[in-house]
Amino acid sequence: MKALLLLLGTGILGGTSILLAKLAVGAGMMPLSYLFWQCLGAGLVLLVVSALRGDAPSFAPRYLRYYFVAGLVSLALPMGVGYFMVPHLGAALAGIFTAMPPLITYLLSMCIGLEQARLKRMLGLMAGFVGVLFLYLPQLTAPDSTLLVYLLVAAIIPVSLAIGNVYRTADWPTGANPVPLAAGMMLASAVYCLVFEQGRDHLMMPGFDQGWLWGVIAVQVVVAALMYMCHFELQRVAGPVYLSQIGYIMALTTLVGGVALFDETLRPELLVTLACVVLGTFLVRPGGKKAALARANVD
Repeated sequence: MKALLLLLGTGILGGTSILLAKLAVGAGMMPLSYLFWQCLGAGLVLLVVSALRGDAPSFAPRYLRYYFVAGLVSLALPMGVGYFMVPHLGAALAGIFTAMPPLITYLLSMCIGLEQARLKRMLGLMAGFVGVLFLYLPQLTAPDSTLLVYLLVAAIIPVSLAIGNVYRTADWPTGANPVPLAAGMMLASAVYCLVFEQGRDHLMMPGFDQGWLWGVIAVQVVVAALMYMCHFELQRVAGPVYLSQIGYIMALTTLVGGVALFDETLRPELLVTLACVVLGTFLVRPGGKKAALARANVD
């Protein structure tokens, strides 16, 4: 039950993050600048939480490697691409790419021995994936070359997220707790965004007369901090494949939010997608080598 609640919470918070990004970028905020303020703010919040718990992040080389590799493949690259794509694809369609990592994660996990092939789990992952494709297939097959280019670029998102899911599991520092690791990853991601934006001379800070935009950033910081606290704890207790299903919840959240907040089209396929996602979530159970190793390392 804990894993399921963490899955739902992380997925809903992740989808909310995409919706907030569309709101901010649509108002003229540069995507990577927005991601920088999100990562910096959330990283500092998690740093304070860790310090109050007496468990501040380590800055030993072993940990710095983890922060910067995880920060690149789990956050800076996929979310940066996602924030660029949202204004062009819409929140609902962009959400499909967050729903693709489970199968890639499962295949990568099997290749390096973190998971074994199990028919029930594979059927669960396929159920969720088919449900999302059933919802979005008409848009993916639309004869629009511009849209096709955006979709091809956006394909970076699920590949990078899947690599990140497996990397964070395979290289999890022995004895490390989730919150300090999340803090380190967020701050490392902020460094990537800062370097890239400064290199382009595009780092953007909202003006003092844009209080509402600072408000959106503040909400985003809180959402991101909560999301990655849940995210790392979910990975600790359930492993990379179960965690990767947050993409299905994110896809549904962005669909509902896109319809409610941005007047995106609601289609009746939603009920079929919802049924497939629920089925997939209950077929894929926490387990595998990762869960046992993580508990041994942390408990």
